[in-house]
Amino acid sequence: MKKKKRGKYKKIIVYIIIIVSVFSLLYYFINDNRSNNFLFSSIKDLSANISKVTSFSFNSKKKLDSNLSYEINKDYENEIKSLKETLSLNSLNSNKSFINATVVKRSTNYWYDIISIDKGKKDGIRNGLAVINNRGLVGKVIKTNNNTSDIKLLISSKEENYISAMFNYEDNNYYGLIDNYDLINNELTLKNVIGDFDKEKIKDINVTTSGLSDSFTSGLLIGKITNIKKDTFGISYNIIIKPSVDFNNINIVSVIVGDK
Repeated sequence: MKKKKRGKYKKIIVYIIIIVSVFSLLYYFINDNRSNNFLFSSIKDLSANISKVTSFSFNSKKKLDSNLSYEINKDYENEIKSLKETLSLNSLNSNKSFINATVVKRSTNYWYDIISIDKGKKDGIRNGLAVINNRGLVGKVIKTNNNTSDIKLLISSKEENYISAMFNYEDNNYYGLIDNYDLINNELTLKNVIGDFDKEKIKDINVTTSGLSDSFTSGLLIGKITNIKKDTFGISYNIIIKPSVDFNNINIVSVIVGDK
């Protein structure tokens, strides 16, 4: 029994001696006061490389965190800017009543068809109301819940999306129907436009809602004319429009709930 204990103590002493020796050697070779030798240099290089990797990882994380903070701040800035522009637009249309809302959901499967906002029935939202942002017409409400609503976008391709629209040229109003959206070229078509006008001079003229035969009030900006084509039968014109709204970047919208 005593032999076993003595053997155990011997092992402990040997381990202590080894550990002390290793630390002594490391201190001897790593100490900066020592002259360089191969082992000393190797250990120092290894230590430096480890420090670089650690420092790089730490700095990269800091950079990533900094970039993330920057992106979040930019998002906030853009949202505040958009809100200010929307509120400014609301004040310009002072004869209308608005409910401002934030986009809370947008499915990648229906990116160009439907968005959801954080206002619903309890806020006074109802189906058929026009939705705008600081750039123009976004779409209309098609479904309401207590706290959220679904908005069908102006460029939706889910079903025929005819909207009565018009433009003014030389004190004359020209009317047509907003038809399909060309996703590749980012263009809407105002079809069935009849009239006599200079094709070149009407380019860049604003197209707005007409207020006829649909739920949209008149004067809501849709976009600018970019091109004019004759229809298949050569009777009327198809007016090509670039939407004023950036449908890839919709954060804050205003629902027009009625006249004041």
